[in-house]
Amino acid sequence: MTIHEDLDRTRQAVQALEKSLLALRNQLGPHLDVLRLLDDLERCATDLNRLEQQVRAPRRRELVVIPEGDYDQGFWADVEHEGLGAPDRRAP
Repeated sequence: MTIHEDLDRTRQAVQALEKSLLALRNQLGPHLDVLRLLDDLERCATDLNRLEQQVRAPRRRELVVIPEGDYDQGFWADVEHEGLGAPDRRAP
């Protein structure tokens, strides 16, 4: 199954859940738990929309160029040695 098929099935499931929750709200009235579920479902639908936009948007890959030269010594000014490579430490 492709990612697009999974997204479509998820969208259908969210819509089916919304239909069921609206039916419950109609039967029970503005019950707190049903309202909370509807609120949660709205967030799920929003997140699914965002995910669909990210997946379906064409990806642009940018090439990051790392300079060949040494870094400026000021870059390392606050850095402390870590691990076994520190001058005052020895391997066990």
